[in-house]
Amino acid sequence: MIAAYDLDEMVDLLALKRPLQGPAGQTMASKVATLPLREAVTLVVEEWADDKFRQLSAVIVRHSGPPIRGFEEIKDLYAKADAVSAS
Repeated sequence: MIAAYDLDEMVDLLALKRPLQGPAGQTMASKVATLPLREAVTLVVEEWADDKFRQLSAVIVRHSGPPIRGFEEIKDLYAKADAVSAS
């Protein structure tokens, strides 16, 4: 289910670093960018299309509500943003 999101809200896009060959627990998220929600979902779906690990590990941190953690929700928001820009 998609809540009502402001596609122009500034958000932080995070992605997990690839697991290292070291001890467990070394996987950490890093901030990729701060940008509007519309651009964040486009970046994850279009520009990271060749990197499934990065797509699946993406987290969009909103300041107005809970973070968006699932790739399925990100894809749904991408479709909504695309539909809004097409009209």
